[in-house]
Amino acid sequence: MKNIVIIGAGDFGKEVAWLIGDINKVSPTYTILGYLDDDINKIGLTLNGYPVLGTTDALPELQKKDQVSAVIAMQNGDARKRIVDKFPNFNGWETLIHPSVNISDTSAIGCGCILCAGTNVSVNTRIGSHCLFNISVTVGHDCIIENYVSAMSGTCICGHVTICSFAYLSTNSTVLPGKTVGDHSVVGAGSVVIRNVKRSTTVMGVPAKRIEF
Repeated sequence: MKNIVIIGAGDFGKEVAWLIGDINKVSPTYTILGYLDDDINKIGLTLNGYPVLGTTDALPELQKKDQVSAVIAMQNGDARKRIVDKFPNFNGWETLIHPSVNISDTSAIGCGCILCAGTNVSVNTRIGSHCLFNISVTVGHDCIIENYVSAMSGTCICGHVTICSFAYLSTNSTVLPGKTVGDHSVVGAGSVVIRNVKRSTTVMGVPAKRIEF
C-alpha cells in the first residue's frame, strides 16, 4: 500500500478521496494519510474521515518520513502548476485513474493526472502531465492534450483536437473535430467549439463565441 496525501482540502479534494476509495475497492493500493491545504483555518479539520494535516510546506517531510506520494486536487491548472513548481525535487506525483475509466492501449497519460469515473480516452491520444478529467469526460481519437488541462464533467473532446496547456473546459462543453483550444483559454458550460479558440480567450454559447468581461 502506498501512502498518499491529497493537496487541496476543498470539495474536489473530497471527490478525489472518493476516487481513491473506489480504486482500493478493486485493488488495495493507497493509504490516505489526509489532506494538505494552505488555508490555515482548515488545519485540524476532518473531511469525510480524513484529517487536514497541515500546509503544503509539510510535503517534503512527509515524503522523507512516510515515503508519501501526492495528488493535487485543484481544478485550476495554474494552481496545480504553482504546487508542482514549489516542490521541484518531489518525485511522488501520482496519476489516479478510476476503475471505470476506459483508455485505449495506444494512448498515453502523463504523471500527476486525475481521471474520474466514466471517462473514456480513445485511440492514439496523448495526454500531458497534471491534467484533470472530471466525471464522464470523453476524449476522442488522435488528440493532443497538453499539460495542466482541466476538463469538467460531461466534456466531449472529439477526434484530432488539440487542447493547449492550462485550458479549462467547463461542464458539458464540446470541442468539434480538428479544432484547437489555445493555452489559458476557457470554454463555457454547455458551449460547442466549432472554430479554433485563441490563447487566453473565453468563449461561450452554441456555437461558442468570444466574450469579454
